[in-house]
Amino acid sequence: MTDPQDALAQAPLLRVVHERHPDVDVVVLPPEAPAPEPADAPVPVTDAALDAERSRVEAVLAGLLAAAGPADAAPVPRATWRSAPASHVVPVAEARLPIDGPEAGIAVGRALSARLRADGWDGHLDRAGATPLLLAAHDDRTVRVAWLDAAVLVTVRGRDLPVATATARALVAGTEDDR
Repeated sequence: MTDPQDALAQAPLLRVVHERHPDVDVVVLPPEAPAPEPADAPVPVTDAALDAERSRVEAVLAGLLAAAGPADAAPVPRATWRSAPASHVVPVAEARLPIDGPEAGIAVGRALSARLRADGWDGHLDRAGATPLLLAAHDDRTVRVAWLDAAVLVTVRGRDLPVATATARALVAGTEDDR
């Protein structure tokens, strides 16, 4: 146990309170120790598992782009990592397919829908305001197809993967070589 005067010497405000009110006991508690990790916290996945999930998401998108048929301007797929709750990350790949009018959009939608069904995905049509959507899910992964004015946006979202906080920051920031 430390001398009470030592604790008050380190806290000038409490020392002044003690001097002005000597009849009041001032209790200074030690700093709290950091909370231990919960026993049921998920074990972070390996770099190989991260790479495998990202590759799987990119492969799904590549298959959908191939099913959509040749496009006038080849879409450039983009794969990124996004943060998910509780120190998880999720790989997301997307591409914008240019279309010439509603008929072309319907043809692309039918081709994508057929490919998703053939690969075992469960899907349904929905709307987000005026934007028609095709939403599909399979093995904790999702596909979202949105018909925009001059393009069809295809987004593939992978599984949420538990990672260390530093790894999550590096992946989301795009500095994944630092992991």
